Amino acid sequence: MNENREPKKYLVAGYVKNALLWKNRNPEEMIAYNRFYFEEQLSEMENMELVDVYVDVTGHKETYKRPEMVRLLKDITEGKVNMIYSRTSGYIAANVNELCMLMEFLFEQDEMVDIYTEDEDYQFDTITNPDHQIEELRRMALSYCTLYRKAYEEWRAKLLGQMALLP
Repeated sequence: MNENREPKKYLVAGYVKNALLWKNRNPEEMIAYNRFYFEEQLSEMENMELVDVYVDVTGHKETYKRPEMVRLLKDITEGKVNMIYSRTSGYIAANVNELCMLMEFLFEQDEMVDIYTEDEDYQFDTITNPDHQIEELRRMALSYCTLYRKAYEEWRAKLLGQMALLP
């Protein structure tokens, strides 16, 4: 645990973004498989509770076009989730633009949202915060979204619009 942060109870969202080639698979089976995977990974972590599993099957790169990511982000804004766990950072964001916009949105939330991925080369781990990832991600997102403020506001409005359509 990062020495500068208080230990907390993590309300974990397991997130997976599968390519369109998975579209003919049974959605319930994909969710069950991924739920089992995330439950196994978190089974020995006392301070982590798997809240839900979010599985998108899409070719869309834009965050606001991925229904389960939209649902996940809505759950974050409602305080139901405070950590995203994914096998790879590529599931979180498809490119630098989406990453910066997503991170800016997450940093705007009242509570810190942690991200953990299993990547070897490009792992996110804002819990132990190696290499000051939180600070660097914040700096990168703020710089990018300040430079592209209008694009960020449009992106954010599209995301909030999609979130408003959810129950």
